[in-house]
Amino acid sequence: MAMNEASGSFAARLSHLYGNIRNCFQTLSELDELGPELQSEIAADLGIDRHRLLELNRLAANGAEEMERLMQALHIDPVEVRLLSPNQFREMQSNCSHCASKEQCRHDLGMHQAPENFAAYCVNAGEMNALRVQPDLLVD
Repeated sequence: MAMNEASGSFAARLSHLYGNIRNCFQTLSELDELGPELQSEIAADLGIDRHRLLELNRLAANGAEEMERLMQALHIDPVEVRLLSPNQFREMQSNCSHCASKEQCRHDLGMHQAPENFAAYCVNAGEMNALRVQPDLLVD
């Protein structure tokens, strides 16, 4: 799917919003220092509650990196998914962050075998397959 320059620029900025906020708080203690009120404001800006923000902050910085790599391997545009279905995207990130099959996933991604194998172990397999049939979310 081709996006015009303006929407592509907006999509890129939005897709990095969470990453930029996450980079501001590299450690849990930095976020804790802000206090509950500011934590709640940041969480509201992200569309999640304060407890979810703290949970996500406890996860590794790249805890859901495999999800976006898998989306790309399946020709799903992660930026479009994040824009069009932000709640679903966040839930999938959380699922991926807690996944017990990361080693298998990374192996398959590295060997370019993920599209053939992910359904056997990926906690987001159902969601990924549903996204694969939505033409507006696909890239070449």
